[in-house]
Amino acid sequence: MRAYRSPLKLFVFGIIGIVLIAAAADILFGHWLSTAPDTIDTALTTRGRAQQRGDVLWGGVMLVAGILIFGGSVVELFRRKATVVVESDGLVIDSGSTEGLIPWGNIESISSTVISDPYDGSMREQLVVESTNDGGTIYVDAHDWSNRVTEVALAAQGAHDHYQRMEVVRSYEPPSIVWETTVDQPDAAESEGDTSGGESEESDE
Repeated sequence: MRAYRSPLKLFVFGIIGIVLIAAAADILFGHWLSTAPDTIDTALTTRGRAQQRGDVLWGGVMLVAGILIFGGSVVELFRRKATVVVESDGLVIDSGSTEGLIPWGNIESISSTVISDPYDGSMREQLVVESTNDGGTIYVDAHDWSNRVTEVALAAQGAHDHYQRMEVVRSYEPPSIVWETTVDQPDAAESEGDTSGGESEESDE
């Protein structure tokens, strides 16, 4: 199973980026909607110069943010690289600071949860991966996936359970079997009796 970022949400992010770029252009250059700095006979007043510095600051921030958001959404739309891939040998994660394959042997459990974002307080879905190496926990943000995080978690749990079952099968050693055979032997007393009886018969003759 592969989990991708939702194309619709990426498109919305791209629109937001364009809006921010347009707003920055208005603040920095056009003033079609925003208020222009105060001037007297085309010369900036003291208040106008302060307004201009504020416009440059806020316009610059909005321009950089708009370019990053728009550029990131366009790259993601064309790249279409999976955020999480469930493979036979492990879980491949490409999200934030976590990248690469995590083998099933290094994973204790996989689940999903919803946590509060520390920045805006919104509730965001997360894929939770418990590691066996150092007891650490990896949280993968799944709020903008095209797949439901519960579906990805169930698929990963199934693959992880299959890996554990196969490990048990590979490490299983059947018990050794020892075949015991017995041979009936005549009793020693009976053997001696037979021998003595034969000798007495011969002497009588």
